[in-house]
Amino acid sequence: MVLSGSNMLEKEYRIHYYEADVKGRILITSLMRYFDDIATQQSRELGVGISYLKEHNVAWMLYRWDIKINKYPRYGETIKVRTAPYSFRKFYAYRWFDVLNKDGERLVTANSVWLFVDKDKRRPLKIPDVMYEAYQVTSDEPLEMGEITELSSCDIEKKFQVRYSDIDTNSHVNNVVYVTWALEALPYDIISNYELRNLKVTYKQETTYGMIIRSQCQVIKNDDHVTTRHNILSEEGKQLCLLEGRWIKNS
Repeated sequence: MVLSGSNMLEKEYRIHYYEADVKGRILITSLMRYFDDIATQQSRELGVGISYLKEHNVAWMLYRWDIKINKYPRYGETIKVRTAPYSFRKFYAYRWFDVLNKDGERLVTANSVWLFVDKDKRRPLKIPDVMYEAYQVTSDEPLEMGEITELSSCDIEKKFQVRYSDIDTNSHVNNVVYVTWALEALPYDIISNYELRNLKVTYKQETTYGMIIRSQCQVIKNDDHVTTRHNILSEEGKQLCLLEGRWIKNS
């Protein structure tokens, strides 16, 4: 694990059996947990990790993902995950990730947007100078993020209750859990016969322990791919998260 260049962190992961699907491909949720892990690791090594954030009563809250999968790494494979903060803009932080195999082939790329917030007031804060210095960020140019189209209809809806294991260090539902809820509402035909190649996520509201959530899904089939649109709602109908997936037929 090394810091490379001015502010990039690089780490190897070996894909475990429980991190892969029935075809031996890494789960999208496993990839996202690697991304969370390496970003948290970098913050800790730079002195602005979880302990620092708790001490100052602030937090980074994930706002958006745009993940593109060119090729799935598989069970038993060792991959290299890299990340760096790209830019800060007022209270928004842009961070990129990529995944390479042992030959240096880029398998996955991901862009993300994070909000710097006051934990008590749950309001955005202007990113302070200490973060610019720690992460060596000088740019305010945003990363490119794909837009998400709202559902025009609902084909499937499932309900889930937030469990203790869904909660993270900020006392709300971890970002990866929303993707799990979205995928669980998909028809098994999509999961078994297609590969997810692009996932876009926008987080709207926090979700806490014990809540009942509704996961809605719309499936749009085209000649060569499938688009799935997902809406995560509270039991009362408040939008919590919006997602969109692009799938191609298994080769």
